Amino acid sequence: MRDPHQALKHEQLSKGRATTAGVDFFLVRSQWGKEDFGFSLHAAPNQFSTSGVQTTDFLASLGFEREACPFTGRLECYTRWVSDGFAMDQFVGNFDGGFAAFQQAARELEDCGIFLEQLEGWGFFYGKQSRGRAKREFYDFGDGHTVAESKEMKKSEDQVFQYRFVWVVTGNGVKGWITHYRPKNPPLSVELESVFRFLSLNAFAQCPEFEFEPCSWSAVRFEERGDSFFDSNAEVAHRWFDNHSQKFSSGVEKLLRAHSLLERFGMKFLPIPEAGTRLQEEFARHTTKPAKEFKSAKLPDSFDVAISFAGPERPFAEDLAKHLVAAGFSVFYDGFYPEDLWGKDLVQTFYEIYSKRARFCVIFVSEEYNNRAWTLHERRSAQERMLKEKGQEYILPVKANAVDLPGLPKTIGYVSLKDLGIEKIAELLIKKLAK
Repeated sequence: MRDPHQALKHEQLSKGRATTAGVDFFLVRSQWGKEDFGFSLHAAPNQFSTSGVQTTDFLASLGFEREACPFTGRLECYTRWVSDGFAMDQFVGNFDGGFAAFQQAARELEDCGIFLEQLEGWGFFYGKQSRGRAKREFYDFGDGHTVAESKEMKKSEDQVFQYRFVWVVTGNGVKGWITHYRPKNPPLSVELESVFRFLSLNAFAQCPEFEFEPCSWSAVRFEERGDSFFDSNAEVAHRWFDNHSQKFSSGVEKLLRAHSLLERFGMKFLPIPEAGTRLQEEFARHTTKPAKEFKSAKLPDSFDVAISFAGPERPFAEDLAKHLVAAGFSVFYDGFYPEDLWGKDLVQTFYEIYSKRARFCVIFVSEEYNNRAWTLHERRSAQERMLKEKGQEYILPVKANAVDLPGLPKTIGYVSLKDLGIEKIAELLIKKLAK
């Protein structure tokens, strides 16, 4: 591996500053021969806080390494290789937003008793060796479920997860609390699985707290300092659990947001597979099938119908999806599993679905649909497919109000939501699909 600070020739291409995060970035072109060159990004953090994750931790999690540096005006910097054509201006803005989301996620998750690993800490700012904080592990509790005694103490939920708080005593006499996590629409998406691994939340296949369905879990060991409730860590453990319903999902969402902002530059801190390799698996998780069918469903290569709509028509789109699923057809509809879309490259995902993966595309045409950026992307993807089909049926327009769909030939037949209603439209579509 070459040293990005040692070459026959160096040229600083650009400089940028993440103002909120307080990091100066330098893009450098290094050359070892006439056709032998590479590009590296050098980061010099210049501010820190007295607690919590630091920019140095975030840089290290993104693959930057602390090294002596002649380019930044400091003795050391954080460096990593980047590609030719690296978009410095866009990266700096995304780094600012990504670090802000990462910090917020860390604070919310710490309020739930889940502490992110600090790979670097404050050493860089004091000219000392890097030393951070390790993630908590839960070895004392085995698999978190096979114990001598257990008693459910609390339960809560939010829009995405159900939580259970259980007091346990292991066969070795270790006492503490287990927090169990179960998604309301299992299974976990690829992205959420990666977040749980990143947070060291353990998986268990048959959790008795959720009727022997799979769960994930974390633990807090009981620490006794005296005779009363307040002479132990019981109050803290209870408070951490009580915060889950308000802060856990929010913290997870911010982690995924931070990851998404930097992933487009080839930098990742979550153990998520590349977008191309994980896309196929996600198709199955976006079909409107009941959760228990989902677990054993074979990953589909295509859908019978993909539904595209704007916000006001969501109730009609959902009703149509339910009718089609009840008739045995596979449907892409985004509203059944919202947690699966966290952190995903939606531009690429929706393009694949609306241009390649569906037999038909139902579009609810309205003024709102014609004026939104996301529906414009879905419409153009579907129209690209229609052009490739050379006149074959693909787009099935449903007029929600009296407007036309831009770019759709006026000779294409449509149905009226007002005149027919969603049940009659579903009946007609089921007949078409059955042919």
